[in-house]
Amino acid sequence: MTSLRPEDFATTPDWPKPGVLFYDIGPVMRDAALLATTTGELIDLSRELVGDVDYVVAPEARGFLFGPALAVALGAGFIPARKPDKLPPKTSSADYALEYGVEQLHIHDHELDGARVLIHDDLLATGGTACALVELMSRAGAVAVGASFVSEIPSLAGREALAELPVAALVTLG
Repeated sequence: MTSLRPEDFATTPDWPKPGVLFYDIGPVMRDAALLATTTGELIDLSRELVGDVDYVVAPEARGFLFGPALAVALGAGFIPARKPDKLPPKTSSADYALEYGVEQLHIHDHELDGARVLIHDDLLATGGTACALVELMSRAGAVAVGASFVSEIPSLAGREALAELPVAALVTLG
C-alpha cells in the first residue's frame, strides 16, 4: 500500500498539447514528508520487483528525481538517459513516441554485457520512453529485468508495451 494518492499531483489540461492532461509531480517533490515516504516506498517496490541489479537507467528530466536514490539504495550504478546534444560523443540513441510527439534519448556508449538493469521513470503512460530505454540497454548488452514508476495511466496501455517485463507503479492516475 502506498501513501501517494492521485490528489497529490497537480493537473494541467491541454498541456503540453491540446487533449493531453498533464500530471505534475511538483507538489510531491515540494512536500518533504511525502517526498521521503514516496522515495522509501519506491525503493521497497523496486527491490521487491527486481531484487539485485547492476544499474538503474532513467530518462531526463523526471526520471532523475528518484533514479539516483533508487540506484544508491539498490547498491547499483546509475545511467542517465539524456535528450539530444546533452552528452558528449560517443552515444547510442533511440527514438520513441510520446502521447504527444516523438522524442529521442541518448546514453554514453557502454559495454554492459550481461548487466541486470532496472528501468525507472516518474510516469508510465504509453510506454514509449521505457521501451526506448529497454532498446538502448539491449544494444549495450544489458538485460532489462523490470521497470518501476512513481505513477501510471493505465488507459494509455504502457504496461502492454512492456509486456515482457515485470512492471510496478506506486499510484494509478486517470
